[in-house]
Amino acid sequence: MKNNQTFKKLVVGQIIANIGDTIYTVAVVSSIFSLTHSALAASIVPVLITGGTIISGLLVPIITTHFSITGVIKVSQSCKVLILFFLAIYLQYRIAQPNVIIIYLLVAGISFFDGFTDPISMALVPHYVEKELLMKANSLFSTLLQLVSIGSWAIGSSLLIVFTINEIVWLDLLIFIISATIFWFLPKIQIAVNVKKNKKENLLSGWHEIRTHEIIKAVVVMDVLESIANTAWVSAIILVFVREVLHVSDNWWGYINATYFIGAMIGSLIVMRLSKWINKNKSKSIYWGSFIGAIATVIVSISWNPILILVCSIFIGLFSQIKNIPQATAVQQKMSKSKLAAIYASTGVLYTGAFSISILLMGVISDLCGVRIVFVLSGALLLLVAIIARKKKNLFD
Repeated sequence: MKNNQTFKKLVVGQIIANIGDTIYTVAVVSSIFSLTHSALAASIVPVLITGGTIISGLLVPIITTHFSITGVIKVSQSCKVLILFFLAIYLQYRIAQPNVIIIYLLVAGISFFDGFTDPISMALVPHYVEKELLMKANSLFSTLLQLVSIGSWAIGSSLLIVFTINEIVWLDLLIFIISATIFWFLPKIQIAVNVKKNKKENLLSGWHEIRTHEIIKAVVVMDVLESIANTAWVSAIILVFVREVLHVSDNWWGYINATYFIGAMIGSLIVMRLSKWINKNKSKSIYWGSFIGAIATVIVSISWNPILILVCSIFIGLFSQIKNIPQATAVQQKMSKSKLAAIYASTGVLYTGAFSISILLMGVISDLCGVRIVFVLSGALLLLVAIIARKKKNLFD
């Protein structure tokens, strides 16, 4: 790799930031629910997190034309630390009667600055890693993030047993400080800027790339369809499936989620181990990842056996990574590095919007037609992704 130590700093900083984000979400949702005893009030937190992320994603293209992309991630992480410090102070000294609106505003601020991190982190990878090693780097990055996903929610929930909510926020502040400090040691990366473009053109640059490049257009269509398909695996749908179809205890809700992440981690490790072969056969990996994921999802929709569901969950997580990592690598290899931040920001807005709207639609479909239909639709969408991958295979190799 061009700069092994720099790539390690990026990965470690992102992992610690993700741990902090999970613990922070657990703490804030628990805090709001404890104050209001309202599930609706608590559910506003993820809405604010999504909204803040979308707004910052829209602004990434124009901000990265005025500042280095490493500068943006450093400042945004530092602003997160500052706002979380205000939240910790507020909860500390207004613990008897804190104003929920103020907490919401602070959450929105943290989410806004956090929204810059993911697209810029992904855009930085090709700057720190040689093109031929991108597959291995992306799979390593993904493996570690999957490990964090498996463990951090359990850790965050367990902390509520040992510490007060306010103590957890102070602990999370320390985690955010460590993450921000690591990001400050990243060497400066300044992307090339077209000075002839006005602010509107810079703001829309990511969307322009989506319209004009066939590989980006294909990836966006495939990933939007996959985002809609993935709503079958949100907690609310899985809980209904466990209760109404499997007729087992709610513990299986957790088992299904855990096996999905375990499968995703295994998939990332497989891609890392076979990175050279997959790098030469990206279109095959993308096709088979989508196709087998579709078949496994359809099997879930017609099965009553909880053990078989867990096996399918592992396969779906595993083959999602066998599809997604080569796909992401193809984009990084074929697109200019200076355009990646804008592309990731714009596509992230699309995926988040599609996923959020689809959660509501799938919930309605589940209520009206039964939860099995949700998984049938999910499988059909993944099959459509596989067909597109097959037709567009020349774009990826």
